[in-house]
Amino acid sequence: MYILKVTHVDKKNRKEYYTYKLVESVRTEKGPRQRTLLNLGTDFELPEERWKELAYRIESIVRGREALFP
Repeated sequence: MYILKVTHVDKKNRKEYYTYKLVESVRTEKGPRQRTLLNLGTDFELPEERWKELAYRIESIVRGREALFP
């Protein structure tokens, strides 16, 4: 799992904005694909250097794994 920053452009005023999504990589018959698990929205304010930590923690909760460190 990882957090993906997606760029969008508003059609009315051509203003660029970003949304953030929690994405999981999945192997399919057609090859690897990405599946969106959670849309984090536009107001996601966690610093980018902590994204990996958050994604790992969410994955461990979903998969039922215990955290090695608190």
